[in-house]
Amino acid sequence: MRCSRLPASTLRQKTLLYATKRPYSTTPPHPTDIWQTEPKPGDTVYVGMSGGVDSSVTAHLLKSKGLNVQAIFMRNWDTRDEHGECPSEADWRDVQKVCQRLDIKCHQINLVKEYWTNVFATALDEYSLGRTPNPDILCNQQIKFGVLMSEINKRLGSAEWFATGHYARTKRHGNQTELYKGVDDKKDQSYYLARVGSHKLKNAVFPLGSLIKNKDVRRIAKDVGLHNSEKEESMGICFVGERRRFDRFLAGYLPQTPGDIVSRDGHKLGTHQGLFSKTIGQSAGIPGWQQKWYIYNKDIATNRMFAIQDR
Repeated sequence: MRCSRLPASTLRQKTLLYATKRPYSTTPPHPTDIWQTEPKPGDTVYVGMSGGVDSSVTAHLLKSKGLNVQAIFMRNWDTRDEHGECPSEADWRDVQKVCQRLDIKCHQINLVKEYWTNVFATALDEYSLGRTPNPDILCNQQIKFGVLMSEINKRLGSAEWFATGHYARTKRHGNQTELYKGVDDKKDQSYYLARVGSHKLKNAVFPLGSLIKNKDVRRIAKDVGLHNSEKEESMGICFVGERRRFDRFLAGYLPQTPGDIVSRDGHKLGTHQGLFSKTIGQSAGIPGWQQKWYIYNKDIATNRMFAIQDR
């Protein structure tokens, strides 16, 4: 199940939305040293599905273990609110097609209002202060492992187990569930789960944590005959679409207050269209220089961005 995704450049900035104080390993032990409590044959497992190959293979792997697998498609953005494209309808059709192939039930749960309140509005507040939040992290914490779990319990019955296609692993240590990186370094997504509480992770299942996407997951999808085995990954933010510039999208929600981009010694280099328009570590986009300038700080009081040529 996909939540919104920010450009990779935003991941370099420290923000209050992705710090974690929970046990978290950046250098996980060997896969055989990690174990997670797993559901037993016959148990019901709800799988968050987005229509992509990762969540589809997750559903297949769990069903192959004799589990009662049911798919959950979470709609978190209403495309009628925007002129941009968000492939939620196509994704839902993909989920239905996969579920038909795997012979499992699928359900759609609309959390547009909850997503707006708990994720999007919070993200806008952060942008208005010149910071760069990560909606994925907030979505996993507040929506996917929060509101969605409550809705499943209310509508479908007790959610004993909840699985996703994240490339991450867990390990029980006493009463605590620790989060570890996935084996696939290129796909590791433990970062996006860093703020999900241990009490929520104890019922979470991540079947792809020990697999390599290009080597294992796509092969499994082909072997099973899933139509989306070669489906490309979405690299855009759902509520923005992949064809729109993110700064222009935000300009529709936040006031544009142009200001100066200055060097460390205060020399004016150029202008910006709002502190939200660029993030720390991003190119300042200043023409006429042989060496690029990069944003390294922002000053809300003076509405200035500071740039440096050495990252």
